[in-house]
Amino acid sequence: MFDKILIASDGSKTADKAIDMGIDLARKYDCDVAALYIIDPAKTTFVLGDDEGGEVLDKITAKGKENGVTVIEHIITADPIKDFKVMICKINPDLVVIGAHGNSFDKQKYNSEKLGSVASKVLEVSKVPVLLVK
Repeated sequence: MFDKILIASDGSKTADKAIDMGIDLARKYDCDVAALYIIDPAKTTFVLGDDEGGEVLDKITAKGKENGVTVIEHIITADPIKDFKVMICKINPDLVVIGAHGNSFDKQKYNSEKLGSVASKVLEVSKVPVLLVK
C-alpha cells in the first residue's frame, strides 16, 4: 500500500505523536520514511534552526532504527506554508504524516479542534493522502 511515508516535524508534541504513528505505519507496511524538517527563516536563525532540525531528524531516525525502518533525512530552509508542496513533489511519498498543529499554534486563539496553518496548507496542496495526528 505504501512505499514511502513522509513524516514532517517541527519538534512539537503533536509532531512527536505523528512521528510515532508514521514509524509504526512504516514498520507495518515495510516501507521507507522520508523525515522532513523545514527551517522557517522568518522565525529563527539558520544556525539555531539547523541545530534544532538536526535533533528532530535524529529522533525520527533513531525511532526508525529501533523499528527496522529506513529513514532518509531532509532539512531545508523555506517557508513551511508556501514551500511544503515543493517538498511533497520532490520526495514523492505515498502518504504524508503531520501533526494537526505545531509549536507556533496559538492555543489562546483556537481551541484544540482547529488545525494549524501548516497542516491546513498541507491538506490543501497535497496530491497524496495526509494523516493528521492530534
